[in-house]
Amino acid sequence: MSKREFKAIVFSGLGEGEFYVNLYARSLRTALGFTPYPGTLNLRIVSRDDVRGYLDELKGLRPLVIEPPKIQGVTLGKVLAYPATLNATVPVYIVRPELTTYKDDVIEVISEVRLRDLLNLSDGSEVLISVGDP
Repeated sequence: MSKREFKAIVFSGLGEGEFYVNLYARSLRTALGFTPYPGTLNLRIVSRDDVRGYLDELKGLRPLVIEPPKIQGVTLGKVLAYPATLNATVPVYIVRPELTTYKDDVIEVISEVRLRDLLNLSDGSEVLISVGDP
């Protein structure tokens, strides 16, 4: 299978990534084999055609299913995690929560490290992301 790269722009999200990564940390660690940095890198795919291509690439993969923590009186959804590579060198996971306010053009990414620091990224930075194992 050939891997496609998708151009995306870094943007600041809703500020909830740290909360949810911490909430799901035990399940993420069990499923992914590492403790993720508490937060997500938010990317917006540039081209409408790339959004369709990105979603098609995800459909061709079997995601890791991250079960939500059990908290009485709180409804939390599963999170689907897909391996990916950022800028052709950095292994990451795309996380797609069952319950989200983002549209399909948004990609949330997690890693062991703070990606903004590692890759010197800020809002508006352009990155390439490819879906699937490196």
